[in-house]
Amino acid sequence: MNNFDVNLNLYRSFYYVAKYGGFTKASKNANISQSSLSSNVKNLEDQLGKKLFKREKVDIYLANYGKDLFLRLEEIKNILDDELINNELKIGCTRFIADNYLSDSVSEFKRANNNVKLSFTFANATDMFQMLKKEELDIVVCRYPMFFKFENHVKVEKIADAENVFVCSKKFYEEIYQNNDNFVYPMILPGSSEKRRNIEQYLVDNGINYSVEIEIPNSTLLKKLIINNVGIGYINKRFIEEEVESGTVVIINDFKNIPTDSISIVYNSKNKNNLLIKYIDSLKNTIKNSDN
Repeated sequence: MNNFDVNLNLYRSFYYVAKYGGFTKASKNANISQSSLSSNVKNLEDQLGKKLFKREKVDIYLANYGKDLFLRLEEIKNILDDELINNELKIGCTRFIADNYLSDSVSEFKRANNNVKLSFTFANATDMFQMLKKEELDIVVCRYPMFFKFENHVKVEKIADAENVFVCSKKFYEEIYQNNDNFVYPMILPGSSEKRRNIEQYLVDNGINYSVEIEIPNSTLLKKLIINNVGIGYINKRFIEEEVESGTVVIINDFKNIPTDSISIVYNSKNKNNLLIKYIDSLKNTIKNSDN
């Protein structure tokens, strides 16, 4: 085998099995099938001509050569991790939060840390929490409340309130809403979710006669439908404030004590990335200043 004929996946599989003390735990934590791990470890042993593990019934232990190899790989990994930690921050969020809450914090952070690379992932909360667990993300910025259980080392911190409102277009308000005594509110609501259930519970508890005309998960399309006189939408106030100020959209003040969301950050408290702490401070700062 020449010096360049190296399959890093073989070493990666060995590293995970050694780190987690077996194929089952390695498969679960590294999200790699047991069969792939087993095959890769066997291929690496064949290539090196060395036994990496001692196998006794269902248990496995590192052989002497395996111990030496694991320590070398651990040292290399620590060096690479330190290098990456000093140069990249991986942020997960929804497009809605990115568009409405993150631009100022990113600008401020980059001005102070010009050489740092920021990478963003847009996905649903469940997928992002899985990525956080596998250390593919440093932080997730999301809405709160959340209905997930996290390990003790995962910190969830609310950093801002997110006020919600019921709104419609000015034309809809003047031509339809104000001219109906027994009004059935035609609602545009989020799709099936805990948030949707909370909204409907609020409407029921307050005796509001409504019908769900459209279910939609996308805030941008929701805003367009509201402006186009389709119905009454439940939306984050910050996301619609320009249209409210211009008079295109009207906040319906009949709705009182509307449930609020919060913007939260979720991150691994064991993460020693100093850039993460700096970014969290920047995010809190800019959101606080924008709300004042």
